[in-house]
Amino acid sequence: RGDRPDVAGYVAGVLGPVAEHDARRGTELLRTLESYYAAGASPSRAAAALHVHVNTVAQRLERIGTLLGEGWQEPDRALEIQLALRLHRLGASGRTG
Repeated sequence: RGDRPDVAGYVAGVLGPVAEHDARRGTELLRTLESYYAAGASPSRAAAALHVHVNTVAQRLERIGTLLGEGWQEPDRALEIQLALRLHRLGASGRTG
């Protein structure tokens, strides 16, 4: 319907490059990004949650920064990314509508 927000378009617009990289390369950048924000933007806590070395998280975050572009950690942009991650997870866990 025309009055419904384009949630998939929003998610793709915000997270598209990261999701495409994961799909192409079999990486877990979206999962790393979710863990990073869930850990209060702490690479060491994200690493513990993901059961990987902190250097692995640092390398993944560097790749994420390359894919998302400059300023992805700025507060407004980070909020957009976190919202898109939440919507992506909700969409992946079962579509309604």
